[in-house]
Amino acid sequence: MTAARRAAPAIPNGGGGRTHRAEVAALTRRLVAIDATNPSLVPGGAGEAELARLIAGWFAARGFEVRLIGADPARPSVLARRPGTGGGRTLMLAGHLDTVGGAGVGAAGAGANGSTPDAAADRIFGRGAYDMAGGLAAAMIAASTAPADLSGDLVLAFAADEEFGSLGMEELLAAIDTDAAASVDHRLRPDVAVVLEPTDLEVTLAHRGFAWYRVEYEGRAAHGSQPELGIDAIDRALDGLIALRALASRLEAAPRHPLLGTGSVRVATVEGGTDAATVADRCVLVVERRTLPGEPDPRADLERILAPSRPSRVVPLVARPAMEADADSPIAAAVLAATETVTGRPAVQRGDPWWTDAGLIAEAGIPVVLVGAAGGGAHADEEWVSIESLAQLVEVLEGVIGAICGQNGT
Repeated sequence: MTAARRAAPAIPNGGGGRTHRAEVAALTRRLVAIDATNPSLVPGGAGEAELARLIAGWFAARGFEVRLIGADPARPSVLARRPGTGGGRTLMLAGHLDTVGGAGVGAAGAGANGSTPDAAADRIFGRGAYDMAGGLAAAMIAASTAPADLSGDLVLAFAADEEFGSLGMEELLAAIDTDAAASVDHRLRPDVAVVLEPTDLEVTLAHRGFAWYRVEYEGRAAHGSQPELGIDAIDRALDGLIALRALASRLEAAPRHPLLGTGSVRVATVEGGTDAATVADRCVLVVERRTLPGEPDPRADLERILAPSRPSRVVPLVARPAMEADADSPIAAAVLAATETVTGRPAVQRGDPWWTDAGLIAEAGIPVVLVGAAGGGAHADEEWVSIESLAQLVEVLEGVIGAICGQNGT
């Protein structure tokens, strides 16, 4: 998850939320106590290896087929599988191992164990508790307690690096495809997926994508007393900034997506010039474009809009797709029904402005929705997750597992 969440709503008691309360709380505390700071975000961060090994061992002890995935042994992802009896659909439960780092109440590496002054008030504190150790713990318990006679397979895909480049999910999906290509067993590839990002027990059916670009302007240096002898790269970039502002206005005025609103564009950084007495020979903008499901690659449109300002080049940095699920699809229907049953209220359908690994899963052709725990403080110094919501999340996932894996596929 790449943005702070809004305040969590009150958690309804509904019809469940008690069976797995102590178990999911204890496992969440174990996960939160391990520092999994993403070193791509925080130089010197611990990385995901220790947490990945703990989770892999937990699955192995419960009879799952499990292995660590990734080119970098210091930053592995976890891929676990529990085969079904045959003939059913394969469900993937996905999440991420890494955290953004930081020092706050219960931050990993600073005694995070859930033993906080507010622990009795339904909260586990610690870096990653909300985003998203609690979701991982709920998925682990739901998968391990599922009936032994499920017809479909269960796959658990816990990725490194979601908070930065999503390399872990790319590697997991590649490994899943490699396994499927090497086998005649079609069940090795998931039919549907649920991503356990924190959603406050609401169901995310869509989120925006994003693309980052470096826009470079070149000029010619000259003394500031004779600017006519130079070419001011900053002046050219100013024309580009004005064009981007016009694009932002056009996007804001476009028809709104029912869950996501509109796309957006903004300038993230501006860098140029050397000193007060010199005409700038270089200026660089970093531009972020947030996209909607179904939008074409925004690069061509961006280049067209910027062309009159004469950039020397527009360099794509990273692009990730938007995601959207049909509310009537089997996976969305299963998650919505299970959420309503457990919480005792109609399931809230929503779209999110931020990006998650669900975008890559959907791009791989696997229908996916998001549902997760309630809490607060994602990417902030004081992060917490509701124990009651974790217990309810386990029950939601148990319902989804039964609906998807317990029915024969076609």
